[in-house]
Amino acid sequence: MKKMPFLFIISFLYFLLSGCGQVEPDTINNGIRPVKMSTSESQQTIDQDEANKAKNILLKKDQVKLVRSVQSKDLLIAAVELEHWNTFKSKTLTKEMKKTLEKEINIKNVEVTTDHKIFIELEKLEEKIINHDISKKKLDKELQQINQLMKEQT
Repeated sequence: MKKMPFLFIISFLYFLLSGCGQVEPDTINNGIRPVKMSTSESQQTIDQDEANKAKNILLKKDQVKLVRSVQSKDLLIAAVELEHWNTFKSKTLTKEMKKTLEKEINIKNVEVTTDHKIFIELEKLEEKIINHDISKKKLDKELQQINQLMKEQT
C-alpha cells in the first residue's frame, strides 16, 4: 500500500519530463530547410521611399499611434491607427493628414484612412514587400483593389 503513492509520483514525473523533451522538426533535418523558389520578377526590390517618408510624417503627429503605408508608381495608401480619444475626430484628422502628405510627397494619388481592415491589408502587403514575395505588377493590382475597397466603404 505504501508503494502506490511512490509509483504514482514516479510515473507522473516520467510522463511530464518525456513530454517536455520532444525534438523540433527543424532539428531532425539538422537545420536544413527547403528553399523557397520564386520568379526573377519578384526578386526585384520595390521602392518604398515615399511610403516610408509618409510614415515618418504621420508618426510625428501626437494623435497617431501606428501607421502602415504602401506605394505604387502613382498611388500611396496610408492607414493610420489613432490614439483612443482622437478617434472621434477621425474624419477631420484624415483630411488634414491627406493634405499634408499631398504637399510633402510626389505621388499623384494619396489616400489616408483610419479603417482597421485596410490597416491589416497594408500590413500584409508590407510583409510581402519585405520578404520579396510580390512583384510590382501584383503590388499595383492589390493596391488598386484596396483603393476600391476604401471607396466602397464610404
